[in-house]
Amino acid sequence: MSAAEGYDVLRLIEHGQGCYISSDYVKGRPIVQWLKYHPNLSKEQLFTWIDELARQLECIHKCRGKPCYQYVNPYSIIITGEMALYYLDMNAESNAKQLLVMRRRSVREYFLPPEEAYYQNAAVELDIYGLGRTIQYLLSVSSPEEPLSRREEIRFQKIISKSLNRQSGKTYHQVSELRRQLPMYHRSRDIISKKKVYALAAAVLAAAAVILYQRKEDFNSTVTAGEKPTVENIQDDAVEEKVNIDKDKNEAASLARELGFIYFLDKRDYERSREYFEKAEGKESTLGMAGLADYMHTGTVEENEKELYRILDDVEEEVPDIERYLYYRCIMEGFRLIDTKEASETVIRLAQQCLKVEKAEQKDRHRLTLYLASACEKVGKLEQAVEAYMSLLTSENGEIPREELYKKLTLLWQELGEKDKAGSICRQGIEELEDSIELRLLHINIQCADTNLDREICAQTIQEYIREIPEITEKQEFQKLMQEYGIVMEEERVWVGR
Repeated sequence: MSAAEGYDVLRLIEHGQGCYISSDYVKGRPIVQWLKYHPNLSKEQLFTWIDELARQLECIHKCRGKPCYQYVNPYSIIITGEMALYYLDMNAESNAKQLLVMRRRSVREYFLPPEEAYYQNAAVELDIYGLGRTIQYLLSVSSPEEPLSRREEIRFQKIISKSLNRQSGKTYHQVSELRRQLPMYHRSRDIISKKKVYALAAAVLAAAAVILYQRKEDFNSTVTAGEKPTVENIQDDAVEEKVNIDKDKNEAASLARELGFIYFLDKRDYERSREYFEKAEGKESTLGMAGLADYMHTGTVEENEKELYRILDDVEEEVPDIERYLYYRCIMEGFRLIDTKEASETVIRLAQQCLKVEKAEQKDRHRLTLYLASACEKVGKLEQAVEAYMSLLTSENGEIPREELYKKLTLLWQELGEKDKAGSICRQGIEELEDSIELRLLHINIQCADTNLDREICAQTIQEYIREIPEITEKQEFQKLMQEYGIVMEEERVWVGR
């Protein structure tokens, strides 16, 4: 890990209902870097940092002139050696390098809403969106030594959802509203002995009995006093109570379902996903997802491919329109396990439908495009595969290394009989990835295999690549090319025989 560097940060001083900003210089690292090497921080530290992020942002908004921070994301947060947290002073020239990082498309697309392409507007709502995304990032990349409880996970998911859904009537309007809902850290108690559990249960039952007895006495006294409740009143109260209970159940089921999707798609923790889908009972599609998550966790396709097909078909039949995008993404993961043309065709169909969803996050679009390209390649739809891989090549994505993309495209153009296009895309990759030996070997093979190409051109290409990377001649693949095409080397001269 690199040594701590110096940064100009914001020093926030609260005074009554207001706040003052000054600048300070500290030694530290961006939290992105810090968590990369220390993901197993304590749960208490994680909760403290999340609260401190919200507190400082709330303080900024209370300063004179009601300023907004604008660049709320993990790249603007510095952690010092003393574990203190600060926001970067974005007006300081010394932070220009970090500002360039934040303006990358990959950062903007994740920490800004889809309708905001660049960090050009400043608003409280955008700061809250960035804070929600940052909290989501911290929870996803960290692995607290003491895991979050189910209640804490649901609470955080609710906070993140309200931060990101800016068009919803339930969204936050002030950071203080978000901060009030943050879960507080409570140290886990030791496991309670069975006797204590029985004693606690007895106490709860006794208390419930007292409450019920008191309610009965209150009811009797009301009747005795002549204030007899009518049948209509009793029915109204019962209906109202049932509505409230149903509302709570629906909300809990919705949250459990959201967590089921998160653990399935983002964390790939299928066991936890199954647990949450089982808790979100009430819908056939949800029960089907619990079965799919269980299969992904324990099953193997070789043992029971028909069973996996049945589960996937059942889930797709019951998919509700409002969550179709998430269900389709999960179903796709199951079909990708099956090595048949039918399964690959289904992946193509689902990926194409998901890519039509305008609000899909960029990182998800990259993954969907990769799935589409791979499935098209499997079923022989090579031109569609090229189109999908080219889409990945021209966008900033981390799903597949660029060297692999260039190799894929080169080989696909070759298979399509487009020698010129194969050579051109391979050469483009070499110019971009100057240290790539594999692409150079692939380009040599393309030229030498083309019997219509002058052997002198092949020899010049080989000489050029040897000058650029001399160790290429030591590779086993190069030795094979020498034997196959009669390549002869004498000092700095190269001849290609056939």
